[in-house]
Amino acid sequence: MAQTGAVLEQLITERRVARYRQLRSLVILIVITIAMFQDEPRPGLTGRGAALLAAMTVASVAWVMMTLRIGDPRRYPYAIGTCMAMSVVITLLRHGSFAGVYALAAVTVATACLSFAVAAVMTGTGALLLAGAYAAIGAPLEAIVIWSGAMVVLLLLGTVRREREGRAEQDRLLAGEQARTAALAERARLAREIHDVLAHSLSALSLQLETAAALLERDRAAEAATIVDRAGRLARDGLTETRRAVSALRGDPVPLPELLRELTAEHEFALVGGVRELSAEIGLALYRSAQEALTNVRKHAPGSRITVRLEYTRDEIRLTVRNTGPSGPPTTGLSSGYGLQGLRERAELAGGTFEAGPCEDGWQVDVRMPG
Repeated sequence: MAQTGAVLEQLITERRVARYRQLRSLVILIVITIAMFQDEPRPGLTGRGAALLAAMTVASVAWVMMTLRIGDPRRYPYAIGTCMAMSVVITLLRHGSFAGVYALAAVTVATACLSFAVAAVMTGTGALLLAGAYAAIGAPLEAIVIWSGAMVVLLLLGTVRREREGRAEQDRLLAGEQARTAALAERARLAREIHDVLAHSLSALSLQLETAAALLERDRAAEAATIVDRAGRLARDGLTETRRAVSALRGDPVPLPELLRELTAEHEFALVGGVRELSAEIGLALYRSAQEALTNVRKHAPGSRITVRLEYTRDEIRLTVRNTGPSGPPTTGLSSGYGLQGLRERAELAGGTFEAGPCEDGWQVDVRMPG
């Protein structure tokens, strides 16, 4: 969410900057137009004044089209070229004055919306024509160098700014992609938690109900009632698990030792080291690992001896679930659906490791998490 907000804020800022630049350009056009009416020859309806007025009008229209990006983008070069050409014409008609400003405006827009090659060609051509116009009216060398050099400097500055804005755009796109990736990861985490809770609870509940149905078919109502009562407890436990998962998803700390004591009430549980608060992700991953390991033991080695050990060291938290000794035949229908592979993925996402395999005369699950 924070990344998404930053991307939106950056977009708003960029739009404000673009509007400011457009407004600034139009204000400059108004100031130049007013100034052009103050010197001789003034724009008018006859003679050189009429030609000057026509050139200024064409240049102003081109300026507005460039600034506001009006029309088909493929026509922008024509507007830019027209503004440069009118700058040369006005220079010849007025013998200098502020005519070069039209060319500077054209270069500024060219560097912003055209490729560097096209902008460079247009700037170079415009600079040569403007220099020729100033030379034709007998302007001093300093004026020729200043106006032509200013066009080249604006080209370079505009190119640098465009590259910087391009890098900023790449950063914005990258931030947007990271925000989308984070959102997908969060959705996957939510889906995984909901799946884990429902799969574990509903699979056990389904098995109990199937057993109760089978007992009822054999007229063993008393035993079926006991199974149904057990199914009710499983349903209530499932609701508790759901609330616990939702709490963890909100970022609330997971009381791991207490949860493991409840989970291993019928087995051996050992707590080693100084208990400390864990993040919701790590605490929930360890709890799910213990839960799945116990389910697997009940499924594949019912009746075997189970020991659960939670150890807090300086750099990590280690959970070990081991079953040893004789066991009954494997049972069916007792599967959470996410298995050891899912727990391995969960552990790796939390920055830990997951190992499961045979040990001595049984099976061991070993989970290590940073912390």
